[in-house]
Amino acid sequence: MTNYVICERSLHHAHAGSKARDDIRQVLESQSWQPFEVRPGENKGYFDKLVCVGRTLADWHRLERTVRCGDVVLVQFPLIMYNKVSLYALPSVRRMKARGALFVFLIHDLETLRGYSYTDFDKQWVTEADLLISHNPRMSEVLRKYGATVPIVEIGIFDDLLPQANPVPVEQRHGIDIAGNLSHGKAEYVYRLAERFPKADINLYGPKYDRRNGKTAWYRGIVAPDELPDKLEGRFGLIWDGDSLDTCGGYYGKYLTVNNPHKLSLYLAADKPVIIWNKAALAPFVVEQGVGVAVQISLVSIAISMPLGIVVGSLMTVKTKHEMQFAKAVADRVIFMDGGQIVEENEPKEFFEHPKTERAKQFLNV
Repeated sequence: MTNYVICERSLHHAHAGSKARDDIRQVLESQSWQPFEVRPGENKGYFDKLVCVGRTLADWHRLERTVRCGDVVLVQFPLIMYNKVSLYALPSVRRMKARGALFVFLIHDLETLRGYSYTDFDKQWVTEADLLISHNPRMSEVLRKYGATVPIVEIGIFDDLLPQANPVPVEQRHGIDIAGNLSHGKAEYVYRLAERFPKADINLYGPKYDRRNGKTAWYRGIVAPDELPDKLEGRFGLIWDGDSLDTCGGYYGKYLTVNNPHKLSLYLAADKPVIIWNKAALAPFVVEQGVGVAVQISLVSIAISMPLGIVVGSLMTVKTKHEMQFAKAVADRVIFMDGGQIVEENEPKEFFEHPKTERAKQFLNV
């Protein structure tokens, strides 16, 4: 029996979007899985799609000639290919399964949840798996709705493999880091931040940043995935997507309720706490592990407008002992709010140990 992992890019491809895939390939190869290269799509238009149909058929027919009964093939889904073109691989998958091969699909994204209009795309792939690896229970529920009947294993959080890690020293950090795809479609909220809070202390990293409509001073450029944890300058990493400052809206924002973004692993590798939308699928992990704070709607707008730090006081935001300990350790100032009004403001030590207002004392059980 031979185990194969489908590979679509060189391990040295300098693109943050491929980091999780490359790490998984590296781990599997260290466990004697055999890489099988198939060619990715290049997003170059209609003619390239036609070319890729032929390449996809040829590559997966080549896999058919290689795989034997009892072999296991791991596919990182979706393929780095035009979605409809990737469906040309499915007949080969079905023939290999009929001969006794087993297919494991490790899910990175579900395209229909990100607004892809061809609603049967994910379902056609998912139903061919013999084993599915999802991110979390919420994603597993979606896979069941898509028709999956096979066992599902949940990965929890992606590893971030690094040759070494030398994060920016804590005393040199400033502001909030935002890393990832900075296009208007995925991160429109970044451009709204620039409009509403031009004096905010923000560090942006990633491709597709529109400098004409964004704040140039915030942009730190594109950094190779293995180098990025050592370059992040912020005191916090922000996990937020979509078109709104008040909530994670749009397809990408709502997708956070299902998906585990790899940027959490990036921020933890950089040894920094995170700020995450409280309805995101990863919010419970962040809170339970004490690696950041989960914030409710509108809090990001308030937090980033503060010149010295982050708002950590709210009846619906900081509710547990470990969240208070986190806030006490990392905040410059604590702004305690009740009903949308600022009740008390102070340094963390003074606020948590010697609150002044009766409302704050009641909240802290002092």
